[in-house]
Amino acid sequence: MHPSDLKDTLTKLFQQSERTTTIMLSGGPGVGKTSIVAQAAKDAGKPLITIALPTCEAVDLRGLPQVIDGQTKWASPMPRDGQGVILLDELSSAPPDVQVAAHHLVWAEAGSDMSLPAGWHIVVTGNRAQDKTLFRSVSGPLRNRMTIINVDTDLAQWAQWAMDSGIDPSIVGFLRWRPELLVAKEVPADGAFPSPRAWERASDLLSLAVSAAVERELLAGTIGEGPTTEFVAYLRTVRELPAIKEIIAHPDKAEIPTSPSLMYALTSSLAQHTRSSKESAMPYIKRLPAEFALLYVRDIRDHYDIAKDKDVREWIGKHKSLFTNDTV
Repeated sequence: MHPSDLKDTLTKLFQQSERTTTIMLSGGPGVGKTSIVAQAAKDAGKPLITIALPTCEAVDLRGLPQVIDGQTKWASPMPRDGQGVILLDELSSAPPDVQVAAHHLVWAEAGSDMSLPAGWHIVVTGNRAQDKTLFRSVSGPLRNRMTIINVDTDLAQWAQWAMDSGIDPSIVGFLRWRPELLVAKEVPADGAFPSPRAWERASDLLSLAVSAAVERELLAGTIGEGPTTEFVAYLRTVRELPAIKEIIAHPDKAEIPTSPSLMYALTSSLAQHTRSSKESAMPYIKRLPAEFALLYVRDIRDHYDIAKDKDVREWIGKHKSLFTNDTV
């Protein structure tokens, strides 16, 4: 399931007054499983409790035993009332006894000391065996008590999130040109590798005032050697592109890149500028091939009043065929 569909689905589940199922999100490291749950809980107006299972012992979930009226009771630290969301993070990396304790929470057997109030929803996350993480197979009975959803990555959705989150436009442009580098096809046995989480950290590193050699080493330690080699070469050229202010001031004279990779970079940068400053770059953008102008319009339409922009309206009118099944 793609991130936006997953967030909407979780939000609807969390808005229910009673838990109907426990969701397990399965996917590679760094694809955004935890952040999607956090955003859905926020959108549903529910508090979120996150428990990192690999750092837990069973007692952290089950509680300490105590004898009451001659019977052993477990003083579970889990919520006793109210509503909310509990995220049991990285189940597949948790020790066996912690998985068993998590099973008791998910099972919600009648009369158990670990039974949660009906208004508390549970989401479990985990990596897969092929992800080469610390992996312990989840038991069949536990899997059978959950709805398991595979989390897919979608570059278009990620790009929109990235622009909303202030990710460096050069990274957005690069990944639009090389979408297969958003997520590692195979997680290496050692060293860094690309993922949405890793690219977010790479964006932060680009703001550091360090030498090119240091920047390259930092990037290689974040997204891996192979992606860094390509991205650094891309960056060298991108940083020689015309300045945004120059393009806005002289849209008819500013240079047009000849390389598609640089057009992706420039289109992403100009869209980010329009989204933040509400200043149109369409007089320049309309000089680019139609596919890049279309990308620009889609990037800005939810953050800029395109209906009031004469240049955007005229361009859309000339290219209506590009907007089949699309609302602008």
